[in-house]
Amino acid sequence: PQQSLLEALSLLSNDDWELKEKGLFSIKHLVESHSEVLLCRLHDICLAVTSEVTNPRSKVSYSAIATLGEFFATLKKDMDSEVDEVARVLLQMVWDSPEFVEKAASQTLGIMVENVTPARAMSALMDMGVK
Repeated sequence: PQQSLLEALSLLSNDDWELKEKGLFSIKHLVESHSEVLLCRLHDICLAVTSEVTNPRSKVSYSAIATLGEFFATLKKDMDSEVDEVARVLLQMVWDSPEFVEKAASQTLGIMVENVTPARAMSALMDMGVK
């Protein structure tokens, strides 16, 4: 799993969108099956995935959003420290994206709210001006 994580992160740093998507798929699989491997580098991994949410290729953006949803569903309160940055980027996508990306971002925000500490979710959303 550790080697798979390193390979996935390497794929995310590639310029080829198909390789980025493959890296996101690998990270999503790792969070589902070996979440303990991600916890020691959670912040770095979340930053790498979150940076792909705004990828101009909507397919990559969608995959990154779905991966973040899996992070929240699986890691739950372990994601509290990542809520501010992730919520900021997801809200940006809800307001200014193709419909299927907007829907995915809204769903992931819902998963976030259901799984992190309620005060963290509320704080992050209020800081972004969501009423």
